[in-house]
Amino acid sequence: MNYSLIHKFLGLTFLVGVILALVTPSEAAERTRTRSGNYTTGSGKSGSFKSISTRDAGTRTTDASRTNQDGATATRSSARTWDKEIGSGTTSSTTTRANGKTSTREGTLTKTAEGTVTTQGTATGINGRTGTYNSTTTKTETGRATTGTITGPNGKTTERELSRQVNADGTGTRTVAITKPDGTTETRTQSLMIVKEPAPTP
Repeated sequence: MNYSLIHKFLGLTFLVGVILALVTPSEAAERTRTRSGNYTTGSGKSGSFKSISTRDAGTRTTDASRTNQDGATATRSSARTWDKEIGSGTTSSTTTRANGKTSTREGTLTKTAEGTVTTQGTATGINGRTGTYNSTTTKTETGRATTGTITGPNGKTTERELSRQVNADGTGTRTVAITKPDGTTETRTQSLMIVKEPAPTP
């Protein structure tokens, strides 16, 4: 898993999942929520995204997609479990690029403080090579902030910092800062417009 593959893995995984809320699935009654919207980046790229999440007692499954300005679509399916009493759970996801190639993640979730969850696990890239990752996500008043690393099989580590802010009207920003194994950094900023679609009538 070289840097290029790590970079693509991070970009697809976290961009496709940009509208997924950082909440643990603890609701007793099943419910479905749909979110969609558009994004633009500082480099002039744009596109749309959509996710459908279903929650039941202690579980959440999500199917999300992202389509860029060229019409290429990537998808991501994820599942989470959460035990509220002990403050831990599991997470897994599969991301499929527009060319059909896939990458996967599996890991564990642990609540370390109020509003803070750490995640650690394994990530398998489109070439079949496996690395490890860990991250800490904290809720903020207007969104969330995440810091983490992913380490490839060669031991090289890429660091990532993500901040996401969403306003009451659905507008927001998402900033990702990546530190490559050679120490150089890259920052990407996206403007978001998120629409919460009405829940289906029972």
